[in-house]
Amino acid sequence: MAQRFSITLTQLSYFAECAKTLNMTAASQELHVAQSAVSTAISHLERSLGAALFIRQHSKGLILTPAGEGLLRDTQRLFGQLNDTIDAVRADQEEIRGSITIACFSTLTPFLLPEVIGRLEKRHPQLTVECIEGDTEETLAALRGGRAELAVHYDLAGGDDIAQELIGEIRPHVIVPTSHPLADRGSVALAELADDPFVLLDLPDSNDYFLSLLRQAGITPRLKHRSRSYETVRSMVATGLGYSILNQQPRIAQTYTGASISALEITDRARGLRVVASSLAQVARSARARAVAEIVREVVTEQQAIADSMH
Repeated sequence: MAQRFSITLTQLSYFAECAKTLNMTAASQELHVAQSAVSTAISHLERSLGAALFIRQHSKGLILTPAGEGLLRDTQRLFGQLNDTIDAVRADQEEIRGSITIACFSTLTPFLLPEVIGRLEKRHPQLTVECIEGDTEETLAALRGGRAELAVHYDLAGGDDIAQELIGEIRPHVIVPTSHPLADRGSVALAELADDPFVLLDLPDSNDYFLSLLRQAGITPRLKHRSRSYETVRSMVATGLGYSILNQQPRIAQTYTGASISALEITDRARGLRVVASSLAQVARSARARAVAEIVREVVTEQQAIADSMH
């Protein structure tokens, strides 16, 4: 069996330059490498192919053999295709077009995604957005698995392989049924609700966050009901099953049941949830991802201003 040798792009580039100049000295000067490096590369290439590529004339330089002429045509075609591919990849990174999949925390999605997509369609009509919804672990798994290019979620988890950009911070608030004695107060200290049943939005990571707010206020919550659904929690509260703590605040007080809730500002020093846009640390963000993150920041900032004005 004939011995096989690897062929490198460097060898092919040296060969193409030699074929252009028909002189190894001129080729080495053009390539800014030693002539011995060019000579060695050509010799290795010829051994790999099992054919002479040049006829070497000490006084007149080089003459391409038929095998050399055939390889030159194929090399030029190969380099042309490679350059086209490189140009396409660079354009894909710099132009805001094509398709992007983002992974979004489930409770953020209905507040952010419709507005974000609407603005993207106006500003970047050649860009298509798809979304994967889930909790923090699921959104980061989509990112790590290559199913999403960008993840928008609360800063509840991460890792050294994840690069996070702070988008904004959403402060928590209390919701109570409109029949609650404190419903018209506008604000409340968490201790005032210590004896009331608590309805927990029971999503991984965020459930610990809500419970920690109560513990920091010196309260052992009377955990009565829990749900993974944001709207189910609101409906439970509206029907008088307890109070809850949420971050995102709809512009309407009515729930799916037809009953309404009252949102109250928390007077305690309760930390908010930071919204971040995450991507893989070892992968530079494309223009698409940067455009999405920019608009997410706009929407979060505007919605927080509206929420502040509602208290």
